[in-house]
Amino acid sequence: MAIRLDHVTAELDALFDLDAAGPDTAMSRHVPRVFDEVGFDWRGFVEPGFSQRFNGLMRRGLESVGAVYGACLPSAHVLDAWLAVARAGDLLITHHPIDVRNGSPVHDVWAEGFVPIAEAQLQAIAARGLSMYSCHAPMDISLEVGTAAAIVEALDGSVVGRFWPYGDGHAGLLADIAPTTSDRLVHRASELFGVSLVEVEGAAREEITRVAVVGGIGDHVDQMAVAERLGAHAYLTGELHVRIEGDYGRRKFAEVERFAATTGMTLIGVSHAASEHLVIETQLARWFAGTFGVTLRPIREAEWWR
Repeated sequence: MAIRLDHVTAELDALFDLDAAGPDTAMSRHVPRVFDEVGFDWRGFVEPGFSQRFNGLMRRGLESVGAVYGACLPSAHVLDAWLAVARAGDLLITHHPIDVRNGSPVHDVWAEGFVPIAEAQLQAIAARGLSMYSCHAPMDISLEVGTAAAIVEALDGSVVGRFWPYGDGHAGLLADIAPTTSDRLVHRASELFGVSLVEVEGAAREEITRVAVVGGIGDHVDQMAVAERLGAHAYLTGELHVRIEGDYGRRKFAEVERFAATTGMTLIGVSHAASEHLVIETQLARWFAGTFGVTLRPIREAEWWR
């Protein structure tokens, strides 16, 4: 069943209250930087509104949308997979408008951070009349379709508080869950996010009933400390350590190591992409089914840690 692009984007904008949101703090820095560094006219590719707020409809294709796809990141793998099956007018919704490579605890790989979409892929998207929509901070803070909210829901938790001021709300949620142990929670995280390797630091606990949840990059020790003061027994995020080459990345890594040595919480990392992809396959897919009667088709990364 085809739906009109303007109808889809209007409903998504309302869902995430984009008309009231200011420019995305993070993406308004990173998107211009990475494209300017490679000399690509990104403003000529994106919609005028996106170049101002860095959320919403990023690229307008044909007005009639046939299929809707979703992913956390527009990585090279995701875009190749989408371009292999998409038909003119199809829509891809991502949490981030550009890719980010945070490295991996597997073999201690360090990476470059935010990177632009390849020009060849952008040209293919434009030539085939495909559309792209991205929602970053407003999806992080949403309780209806949100990166942290989806994790709490998957853990059968009840939200009891918020932390980590971010955008127009809070990126972190405190949730009460059924009593569990560190080992069982780590095993549950591995199953839930589909990662064979879960990064674990901090204290091992025999009883966990309150967990702090942050999607994506969770390596801010000041917010870890806030979560612990609010009674969290465990801290579940995407990246405990952002392995980005350079002084900043090395300093942040050391800060988390120092915090982990003293905290009473179990610290759990499941990768940036996996932690924020969950909302695509659960809450966003459910929203599309209920709002439009459309089945969202998720595209997973080949490797969550990278």
